Amino acid sequence: MVEASENLWIAVTVALAAGVIVGIVLAQVARRVSGSHSSGTRAQLEGLQLRFEEYQQEVSSHFKTTASLVAQLNRSHQEIQQHLSQGAMNLSPDEMTRERLLAALEEPPVSRNRPNGEPLFDSLEPPRDYAPKGEDSPGTLSEDYGFERRP
Repeated sequence: MVEASENLWIAVTVALAAGVIVGIVLAQVARRVSGSHSSGTRAQLEGLQLRFEEYQQEVSSHFKTTASLVAQLNRSHQEIQQHLSQGAMNLSPDEMTRERLLAALEEPPVSRNRPNGEPLFDSLEPPRDYAPKGEDSPGTLSEDYGFERRP
């Protein structure tokens, strides 16, 4: 019986040692696998961060170029206006023609009227997604819409 008890303790000790060794091996494998996943994720995150920073630089560059071109366009427009005004002053034969030319230069370039003087649009109100109703008539969502009452 003592021998059986000793054999039991030896078996438990061997099983415990084997369990510890297997646990250490599994922990090392898990650490390596998670390390490779985290390094891959980290590399992917760094790549996305780099692409985002490049995108921000491209957007910034685009808006700087746009602002520069708009400023250049404004300067060109002012130069054209000055050139036309100077030409009107120098080349018009009389004062009345000169005044008409200068007044035409100062008018807004876009007109919302047709050539016959009628407006392009009846109103600047957006289109409605419902039919307007009269004062006395029921609305289309009314329960008795479309039904006639019998006396």
